[in-house]
Amino acid sequence: MPNQNNNNSSPIRWVAIAGQWEFRNGCRYEGPIEESHTPFGLALSNQSLRDGIIAATISFSKLDDTHGIGTWAGMVLGFRSENSSYVVPQLGGYSQAYVIATFEPGMGWRPIVSAGSISNLEPNVPYRLEVEQRGQRIRMKVDTVPVFDQVLANPLMGIQVGLYAWGASPIDFTEFVVKQEGKPQAFVAMPFQEPFDTFYREVIKPEAEQLGFKVVRIDEMAKPGIIFEDIKREIEDAQVVIAEITSPSQNVFYELGYAHALRKPAVLLAQRGKELPFDIHSYRVIFYDDSIGGKPLVERKLRDHLRTILTELTPTA
Repeated sequence: MPNQNNNNSSPIRWVAIAGQWEFRNGCRYEGPIEESHTPFGLALSNQSLRDGIIAATISFSKLDDTHGIGTWAGMVLGFRSENSSYVVPQLGGYSQAYVIATFEPGMGWRPIVSAGSISNLEPNVPYRLEVEQRGQRIRMKVDTVPVFDQVLANPLMGIQVGLYAWGASPIDFTEFVVKQEGKPQAFVAMPFQEPFDTFYREVIKPEAEQLGFKVVRIDEMAKPGIIFEDIKREIEDAQVVIAEITSPSQNVFYELGYAHALRKPAVLLAQRGKELPFDIHSYRVIFYDDSIGGKPLVERKLRDHLRTILTELTPTA
């Protein structure tokens, strides 16, 4: 099966950034460049992903590398540049069978989470690696079996995707698929009372939806479960948090604090003239007048903030 792109009709193109690659029937990592001191391969595609699925079938020619440096392979998520961090869900690595690793400039690669013994992987056996990304949540499956459901400590830096390989032995990547799914999510933290409910219905929700966001407010979710866990999950899956902080609500500041702990973009809103907590003074806040005349201005400012965030999230391939 050829490479597939479910974002648009353009064919998938590849550029080798590190290592020796062949791009004919799928993608084949042939090994490191001779003069390279680091035996890895990096191939970037013309595809981008923001909230969706990336998958590939991976086959190792051998795993007991005679050079003693190991062999593993995976896919790259959130690539922006070689000088920025990115995430690699992979087969093999660090003596484990299944790994989600991250690359940090100046520090190299390190595992975020790992499981299983690498001895359970076999050469010349096709393994289907599928990764779903929602906000900062990464779900990884191997041959349709769920292996990881991991929340990243930081948002992904970019949206470009690619392939990653380590070792001196050839590795085949086939049936590469990129599938964009759904809209970027905006989680709204605010008191559930007037006048904030009206402000939400007339300003926050329509402005965010007009720009293409899926807007989530926890009181609008009708499903069983623990609300506390639902809030955490929705914030983790969101690309941005919008918080109305005029009223000193413990729930709102907890949700905002959790978003800040994840280093997630946040847009803060408050009525003009209200005294804000000291901890918030260093953050940029959109102040608005609770009047008919103040509505167009706060709409424009909110729209500008969300548009800037959305521009960084929008696939361009």
